[in-house]
Amino acid sequence: MAALVVVSVPRTNGHGGADARVGIFPGGATPSVRSADTAFWIGYGFAPELGDAAGAVQELGEDTRFELDVDGRRVEMRTDVQIEGTARLRKTDLAEFPAGLPAGWHEFVGRWYDGGKLILSSRASIQFVER
Repeated sequence: MAALVVVSVPRTNGHGGADARVGIFPGGATPSVRSADTAFWIGYGFAPELGDAAGAVQELGEDTRFELDVDGRRVEMRTDVQIEGTARLRKTDLAEFPAGLPAGWHEFVGRWYDGGKLILSSRASIQFVER
């Protein structure tokens, strides 16, 4: 694999801090219930494998990405790339939900691509409730 999946990403701006993050990584702590109409975000990214800095620019290109669908619709992602010199050290794709989601069940489907090849997928259903 040309890149490692990075599951912990820092939030420097936008909606909510670490407690507002919803995780859907396979085997991770995905909530089964969440407050409706409350801001949250989902974000994952990639970093080049250790010792692979020479090829890092190619490995973290457009084809290396995280995609998210919510209730069958593709979500627009914000991409952040951390660069040092000419090497891309980290690429993160984030989806922000500043108004949250309405009450009810919502399905999240995440897909991680490395160089255009699907390497991981996840599906989670979360119930959003009025508080």
